[in-house]
Amino acid sequence: MHNSFRPPYLVTLTLFYSVCIMVVGQAFLFTVLPPIGREIGMEDYHVGLVMSVHGLFMLFIGPMWGSISEKWGRRPVIFIGGVIFCLSVMTFGMIVDAALSGKITVTMVLILFVVSRALFALGAGAVTPASMALAADMSSREMRLRTLSIMTAATSTGAIIGPSVSAFLAIYGLSKPFYFISLAGSLILLGALFLLPNSRPISLENSLGYRELLKGKILFIASGSSLFMIGIYGMFSTLGFFVQDRFSLDSIEAVRTMGLGLMCAASATIFIQVFIISWIKINPKLLILVGIIFGLFSVILIWFSQTIFIFYLAMLSNGIGQGLAMPAINTSLSLSAGPDFQGRVAGITTSTQAIAFLFAPASSVALYQISGSGSFFVSSIIIVLSLIIFIIMPSLDKR
Repeated sequence: MHNSFRPPYLVTLTLFYSVCIMVVGQAFLFTVLPPIGREIGMEDYHVGLVMSVHGLFMLFIGPMWGSISEKWGRRPVIFIGGVIFCLSVMTFGMIVDAALSGKITVTMVLILFVVSRALFALGAGAVTPASMALAADMSSREMRLRTLSIMTAATSTGAIIGPSVSAFLAIYGLSKPFYFISLAGSLILLGALFLLPNSRPISLENSLGYRELLKGKILFIASGSSLFMIGIYGMFSTLGFFVQDRFSLDSIEAVRTMGLGLMCAASATIFIQVFIISWIKINPKLLILVGIIFGLFSVILIWFSQTIFIFYLAMLSNGIGQGLAMPAINTSLSLSAGPDFQGRVAGITTSTQAIAFLFAPASSVALYQISGSGSFFVSSIIIVLSLIIFIIMPSLDKR
């Protein structure tokens, strides 16, 4: 890797920002899309369907780009994904404007939303695994947990910025957050061109395919991670409706309350990942188990919350849970594979998130429409299954 003229902190900052903006592009939908859907006459389950499209495409696109990044290098993949990301988010904002002005029918809006989210997945599915793989390339095994904790903190930072930006800009129009985030995404292109190093393409002579790689401990970790995120994202997918219905809020108030709640969760996650994970010296398996328990507690607390304060407290617990569990999960996956397979492992990590986005939103929103408490009950059961998988899994290497 040729990075002698690129200070490491600038490379890390660029990778951090790239992953962060990808999450911003997804997280802010949790706050703005439910009110937008109701404003233009969409059914609630249509909103869940639009969110699920992202997961369907990411399930296949993430591993594809992860493999391509080992042939082309990480930087070209990040640049191409950034271009596609900016176009997709800007297009979504234009569709929202057309829908709110009544220029297109609800059916056409749904079709265009789905196409736009598929394009978004194509871009985010390139940037995220390539950025995570490049971060792993640049770190030693001993520093892998700390490095990937920082990169995972980028996810949490995006979860703060997305809702907060959408809550602020939604005052001036429900489509404004889309244009702002598209503009912010263009900085990834500059970073990829001038700040990121050219990673060497990896020799694939004796390379393993995904079928051979996804076995043993990696399969255990990926399965448990998918279930944990399905439970968490299932709960998040219904929060926009839950907050508005439980506390009798209008669209703008619901966006603000959701935004503050997600900021509580993400702030706790960042604190854990930046200030706690950096010095903690315990087995990753224990970190994962404690994190899942905090996540389970947050879902149950939201389920029975009767005040906005309890809702915020539950979101804080959720942030602690994700802050402990996700860096340990990502690090365990990275260390379970050799240095030549970091792109593929990053693709697997992206796929576990994609599975959650595929199954959680549409099914959870449908359950919420049928029975408000049903979606939270199912999320709790799924998180318990994740906990069981990690309990029976052999302890991970303390390194």
